[in-house]
Amino acid sequence: MQKVNKFALNAAILLTAAWACQAVAESTFADQLEMLEWSDPERAAQIIDAAPPLSADSVASEIEMLEIRAMVYADGTRDEDVQRIVQRLDDIASSGDASAVRAGRFVRAYSARQHSQFATAGAELKGIDIRSIPSDSERYRVLMLRGHVLRVLGQDEAALPFLEQALDLANKIHDDLRTVHAMLALVGIYTDSGNFDRATAQLDSARGLANRLHDETALVETEEREADIADRRGDRTAERRASVAGLEHAKRAGSSKWLILALLNLGDSYLKARDFAESLKYSKAAVPIMQRTNQRDDMQVTLFNEGLAYIGLGSIKAGEKLAESAIAEALAGSNLLDEKELLREYADALEHAGYLMMAIQVYHRYDEISEKFMTNTRQRAFLELSAQFDDERKARELELLRRDNALKASEMRGQRLQQQLILAAALFIAFICAALVWAFARVSKANERLRFSSEHDPLTGLSNRRYFNERVLAVDGGRPVGGCVLLADLDHFKRINDTYGHPAGDAVLAALSQRLSAALRDNDKLVRWGGEEFLAVLGPMTPAQADHTAQRLLQAVRREPVLWNGQMIRCTISIGYACFPIAGSATDISLDSAISLVDKALYVAKRRGRDRACLIKVVSARDEKELTSISTEFESATSDSRVQLVEILGAAA
Repeated sequence: MQKVNKFALNAAILLTAAWACQAVAESTFADQLEMLEWSDPERAAQIIDAAPPLSADSVASEIEMLEIRAMVYADGTRDEDVQRIVQRLDDIASSGDASAVRAGRFVRAYSARQHSQFATAGAELKGIDIRSIPSDSERYRVLMLRGHVLRVLGQDEAALPFLEQALDLANKIHDDLRTVHAMLALVGIYTDSGNFDRATAQLDSARGLANRLHDETALVETEEREADIADRRGDRTAERRASVAGLEHAKRAGSSKWLILALLNLGDSYLKARDFAESLKYSKAAVPIMQRTNQRDDMQVTLFNEGLAYIGLGSIKAGEKLAESAIAEALAGSNLLDEKELLREYADALEHAGYLMMAIQVYHRYDEISEKFMTNTRQRAFLELSAQFDDERKARELELLRRDNALKASEMRGQRLQQQLILAAALFIAFICAALVWAFARVSKANERLRFSSEHDPLTGLSNRRYFNERVLAVDGGRPVGGCVLLADLDHFKRINDTYGHPAGDAVLAALSQRLSAALRDNDKLVRWGGEEFLAVLGPMTPAQADHTAQRLLQAVRREPVLWNGQMIRCTISIGYACFPIAGSATDISLDSAISLVDKALYVAKRRGRDRACLIKVVSARDEKELTSISTEFESATSDSRVQLVEILGAAA
């Protein structure tokens, strides 16, 4: 520790001297300190504490240094120091300095993020106009922070443009360290969205740059991303290899921040392999480092992993207490992404440990948080369309500008060459026009292919949820539905993935979609609703026809197993369905509400043992308010006969 302090003092004195010489040196000091804060916040704090007070030559340089200092203090959970900086920025802002107002918002957002208060951080960042930021480094900081906060809040489509802009900016200013950081952030968002091929390509670029820079801390995060991708693909060998490599890089880096991360990743790896004793060993090894560096977020993850390990070892009370505490902390910080993931892992751990009733309750909570994500579907579709329209508009403007320049150049050549080149100019223009016609035709075909790809699931070939939202719900979602709405879900899909691997799971889904399509009429709409769920919207039919359809679907799936690599995989589905108009309802039921109701019926079918269908036969609702109440309180509504269900077993078909 003494050697580190001497280094910190010498570095601070040298950097302070350079800062006092000229404004360029001030910027260099801030940049170096910001990059050190990312790789080793503990050492960055030592340099700041050992450095003498710096007297900035301008308000702008003081604001920049205050912003960087606040980031370092926030990473060390030094809240009083952060508050003093906020007060200083507010004092400067009171004189009308817009950059101080902006810096104050950023510092408050960064501090809120470190305390897992993501909704508060997002509100502060919305008040920053990124276009008004003159400094490239400050603009990069804001872009990266906003992208991260939006991603944690479950708004990946909104986060992606900010992270892409951050990468473009880092490339523009030729800053390799910032480029690596932006690449790794994009790898994370691509992985979360299931775009593993693009995530892997971006990860390979980031790893190559990190190796050229000999940046061990960047290589730790690179291996973390590699392990995450391998885990989601079900490749346990690759996931373990990447986790072990990350720990080796962290040891060489000598940074507490990245050593904690590597230990947690390896502990999580053993947890997924159900080696609970080994998982506890690595989690507990990280605790004293976190206590010394006051890393609150990492402590939450550690305690959660310990809780799952205790559950696996049979200590249900101790494990439940730790897991519930971590979930509550994620909920308090509006961290929907973490809360959803923690609930899923918690439910899986309880189910595998044999605590089925507790697992069902946690799965119910998981469904509720998933519905919160679902309410953002239309907003995300709008953002995606908006970005698409912006790109198309820019492409049209560039094409018009190019054509205008070509015409002007042609006119100038015509004036210089006069009449003897008129024929050649005409031939040239004709060639250009033909090329443009050919190019427009190619672009039109490419756009058609892209639109088809964006609206269809590549695995099953069925229309996807985006198509249904934009082409069906956007048009008919609020109208009264007439016909049968059916939602089917593959039973024990996670077990299939865990037992046979994700390629087998994909084969089962593809076979399932073919069997369901073959069992329905040509004019029935079948959509891959998400994951292992399929939505069917059928035309008008009698209740008896609807029952027969449900029986046919159950039998089509369970009749014979799926053959994959010589292995017979037996499959069943659970179904929730209803025919509309529905008996007992005095109010019209929209397609949106119908889907919500049959989703609840599907949940009941799952809970009653799977491989069955639940028909909503009667809904006693006098108005829209009662209908909403029934959808929200579906379980109690079935108990007090506001909703009547009829159950069909798959074996009976």
